[in-house]
Amino acid sequence: MSLRKFVIALALMAVGGCSSIKSIPFEGTTLTQPRQQLTVDQLQEPATPLLFDMSYLAKPNWGQKATDRFSGSFTFAETKMTTPIDDSHWHGSGQTLFPSFSVDFVSDDDVLTPRYKGIISTWQKGKSYWEVIIGTGKIWKEVDDQEWNRASFPLTLVSRKVGQVRNCVGTFIYNQKKVSRIYVQCSQETSPIDFQPGDMQVYLLAEYQPKIFDDTTKIIQQYYKTITTRLPVYPLHEIDKGQLAYLFDKRKLSATNAPISLGALVIDGKIYLHPPKTRHGIYPYPHEMRHGVYSVTKSLAGGLSMFYLAQRYGEAIFDERITDYVPVLANHPGWQGVTFSNALNMVTGTEGGDEGALHIRFALTSTADEKIKKISELKDSSEAPGEKFNYASTNTFVLSYAMQKYVEKKEGKGTYYWDLVRENVLKPINAESLALQHTEENDGSKGIPLLAWGAFPTIDETAKIASLLLNEGRHRGKQLLHRGKIREALNRTEWTGYPATHGKDYNHSFYSHNISSPNCDLKVSYMEGYGGSYVTFLPSNVILIRFMDEKSYYIDPLVHAVEEIKTSCK
Repeated sequence: MSLRKFVIALALMAVGGCSSIKSIPFEGTTLTQPRQQLTVDQLQEPATPLLFDMSYLAKPNWGQKATDRFSGSFTFAETKMTTPIDDSHWHGSGQTLFPSFSVDFVSDDDVLTPRYKGIISTWQKGKSYWEVIIGTGKIWKEVDDQEWNRASFPLTLVSRKVGQVRNCVGTFIYNQKKVSRIYVQCSQETSPIDFQPGDMQVYLLAEYQPKIFDDTTKIIQQYYKTITTRLPVYPLHEIDKGQLAYLFDKRKLSATNAPISLGALVIDGKIYLHPPKTRHGIYPYPHEMRHGVYSVTKSLAGGLSMFYLAQRYGEAIFDERITDYVPVLANHPGWQGVTFSNALNMVTGTEGGDEGALHIRFALTSTADEKIKKISELKDSSEAPGEKFNYASTNTFVLSYAMQKYVEKKEGKGTYYWDLVRENVLKPINAESLALQHTEENDGSKGIPLLAWGAFPTIDETAKIASLLLNEGRHRGKQLLHRGKIREALNRTEWTGYPATHGKDYNHSFYSHNISSPNCDLKVSYMEGYGGSYVTFLPSNVILIRFMDEKSYYIDPLVHAVEEIKTSCK
């Protein structure tokens, strides 16, 4: 695609231009015993099937204990998927290709878990557009399968460029000697309408090698630690009068069908979860389900990082100059006098944006230095630093680059700020598995977080980070984050932030605005991401989470519904 066509496509994206989503025929019935689909014969001699209800890819309640444990390595070749998605879309080619990668699995009882749960990089292994995250699944036995056992696992395809997610499940049969083909189906996503939401399916012929791994016990122990330290989860209907569930299920655009990948409340350390619906039944691994939250990343990871560095080194970091740490911008007239705080608050006084040509130059590059070079080509604006809000993902990446160089100056080259955040913030709250997209460096060195987008959290990770912020950075008696800066971000001080668009304010990467409820007027603070994703902090200390695709940015009805559950009015 030419640059001109690409920019036109981006402009269409900005106004929501798109066509309706085509569908693949769907086998609508849920799994019953004996199973009629994904049988032993079908998994060994597959033909491209209809899409299935997700129950066919999960352990049924009548599943028995597997007769053989599973331990070994899969290597997948790049494979064409069946999908209505257009591979010539502006995002680039390779969206219809399942990527080439390897993954190791171990098992214990009915648990099937990968040895590595982070983002598996595939960018130098083929033409596929997707990276991969593998989650923990199940193994079991079905009576009619004779000598075969079954396995199922959650699999997330994540965009290499823009931060979208496709939620998939893979399933196969195995015995002591061999495995079948692996069937993978993707029936849910956090991918706004102009990013082509749609189903994907593929049969994969993988190279399988049985292995016994020295760290199996450690991997299994880590998994059990993970599940025992999760926040307790309850069905939303236990506290909801029906209105909030209705709003979570309400569709704005008929083409997306299942627009909400996550709807939940966090109250007093408990998660109240709406069922994670896909276009083909309930997603069977809600705890493992990852979500593409787009600009929620700016707060969930970017603001979090700044609050940690302010706690570690002092709040004066907010006043550090960008040009002292980003040499390419040292002589750029627009970046003179711009502080870390200006970048975090989108008041740099520089040209930039999230649409069209202002965005493309930055989004399509891979390495940190390439991205900074493209940003350096953007012009100055008439406003001085600190004068006017101008939302631009380029600002957030410049901040990420500057934070990295700041930490290297303090701690020495090779120290990464995100490693410090993971070790000293995420690990204490048991959220260290948060997946975060990094730059891709040609020499194989570790990249830095994009921060503009690219966080792929689970519900548990989202709730724990939000709860830490709600508690002003304090966890089990220890101050992990800078309390004063969090209070400013959540509108708990006299500082109101910077006036943004549509009557909102912007405070250290968090939005806020006033909402009138039947009993009182509220001011709520929230993280906001493209597509209509929100992590919202109410004065009642309720956290409202919604990740969706349909670009619905009017959250007042959701807040009103939460106020019926627990009021913020005194």
